[in-house]
Amino acid sequence: MDRRGPGHSAPYGQACMHCFKSKCKCVSRPDGDGCERCHRLNKQCRPSDSLRRRNAQKNQNSTVRIAQLEGRLEGLVSLLQSVAKSPDSSDSLRKVLDESLAGHGQPDAEFQIATPVSISSNLTKFTSTANTNDAPDASPMATSYSLGVDSSSDIGSPYALSAAEAEAYLTIFRSQMLKHLAFIHIPQDLTAQQLRQSRPFLFQAIVAVVSPFTHQKMARGKHLKQVLAQNALVENQSSLDLLLGLLTYITWGWDTFLNKSGTLSRLIMLAMSIVGNLRLNKPLPQDVHMIGPLTPGFVGRKCEIEDPEQRHLERQRAVLGCFLLSSIISSYYAQTDAMCWTPQMEEGLRAIALNKDCPTDEAFSFQVRLQVLAQRTVHLREQREANSPHVTTTALPAFIYLNALQRQVHELREAIPSGLEPQEILIAQVHYIDLCINEAAHTANSDAPLFTTPGVAGSGYISGFERLECLWRSANAIKSWLDIFFALPPSQFRGFSFPFWAQLARCLVIFCRLSTLEDPAWDRKAVRNTVDLPPALDRIAEKLELASREVGEQSSDDVFMQLSRLMRMFRAWVGSKMASAEAEEKSAWAGSDATTDISGNAMDQNQNQMMQFFDLGNDSWWDEFSAGFR
Repeated sequence: MDRRGPGHSAPYGQACMHCFKSKCKCVSRPDGDGCERCHRLNKQCRPSDSLRRRNAQKNQNSTVRIAQLEGRLEGLVSLLQSVAKSPDSSDSLRKVLDESLAGHGQPDAEFQIATPVSISSNLTKFTSTANTNDAPDASPMATSYSLGVDSSSDIGSPYALSAAEAEAYLTIFRSQMLKHLAFIHIPQDLTAQQLRQSRPFLFQAIVAVVSPFTHQKMARGKHLKQVLAQNALVENQSSLDLLLGLLTYITWGWDTFLNKSGTLSRLIMLAMSIVGNLRLNKPLPQDVHMIGPLTPGFVGRKCEIEDPEQRHLERQRAVLGCFLLSSIISSYYAQTDAMCWTPQMEEGLRAIALNKDCPTDEAFSFQVRLQVLAQRTVHLREQREANSPHVTTTALPAFIYLNALQRQVHELREAIPSGLEPQEILIAQVHYIDLCINEAAHTANSDAPLFTTPGVAGSGYISGFERLECLWRSANAIKSWLDIFFALPPSQFRGFSFPFWAQLARCLVIFCRLSTLEDPAWDRKAVRNTVDLPPALDRIAEKLELASREVGEQSSDDVFMQLSRLMRMFRAWVGSKMASAEAEEKSAWAGSDATTDISGNAMDQNQNQMMQFFDLGNDSWWDEFSAGFR
């Protein structure tokens, strides 16, 4: 009865038991000891049942909250242990860790992230201390969108981050992920709080991609895209912060696997539109034909206040990263065109390659330069396929051009310093570009015979021996790529970018076709001696399962386990295809009772059961897996 002031009657439903039964007014005593009526009648003043139930429920909620906090502490300790041995751990992380452990890991309100339920009510503008309307040279980065904080949100919510967790997330991203595709430079002395203030959207993207739980990745990724849509589409904003955050999510967000829908093409198109709006890829032409600048009172986009050198390099890294990702995604999904390579981007690449202040710029410049060569092979292949019905003569210059590209690839490999990190990823990309060049000359997916009559439509612009050599070069390039993959420790898999996994997918798809290619001049047995694909897929699945355990993915259905299952499904499919091809060669199953799949390929009973178990009766899953490489 001490919840109300002395002399005041109890609110409805909070009268004591005796007053409630007598339907009398319950007035509290001045000393807070019960009510006036119970004191006058010399009765024990007891709270009502509703108050008791409310207090019991509150105690139960407190117990749940304590259990949630204990779970969060265990998760935090596990997360911090994963970066404790990292040589890149900053002093600020250790300092915040000591303070957090001393304070029992209480989440810091300034690092809380709003839940997706309260996005519409918690999306607030993050405005700099300066008034952007009064400052004509104010940076467009000064007005962006940060995630609002609901003060009534549960402290045990998975969307709340302590300061120590934020530092741990940033350290993991900086030490394990960023080196594999460094289109951002994050100095070692930059704290999570400083990054959140200067690049709020980028910080949220880092939190989304580093999150250890699958449900957190999905929820935070969805929330990030909603904030992106509000910012870029509804508010029509463009900033370097938005671009960097979007590229980060595309590169490490696993959006395709987690959401079961290919959204990367749309995301990269949005990134390309931001690049164009910021004029990062090319300057505004002098002969502008837009009516806006000619209208009285027109206010154009304000230029950013920038460090003449560092901000310029930051913008160049962003546009080069967007080009590289757009080129890979364009080839993989075949749903959009890649960014065009421009003279301004070429100048930016040279500046990045010569910069010695950032240790990752040199490796990043090699990655971009190699992808430029890959994009040139794509253009040549598209031109050849567009003109193929009309080609009746040998186009020797195209083959010479491909040979020139191959020489440039080898020159780039020779120019890679021996100690440059990540060495293995760069060499693997060299083999992948070599594969792209040979595929542009003659693809393994071609239905044309290797040896055809010259001058006949479909015979191509190279001879049969040259086509045969291209296929063997492709097989050897894939073998070299897989050798590097098998030598990589599973603990590094967490940091691999989308381009790396796209390279793996294309290598497997093409080698599957090489292993089952039907042509009198093609030796499938020799190809399988180069790489025996079914055991190789088993090894890949095992390494992915090891990666799931070693990188600390705290979910039974994380992306690595999903990839492992996909590899085993692929292995069953490939095994049936290869068995069918061998059976046709030997004609051993002619007239037998073997079951067949929808394509008429023979399978034994065990393989047929496995195909039905994995729902592989049709090739729709295969179409999704091999999208863009037909």
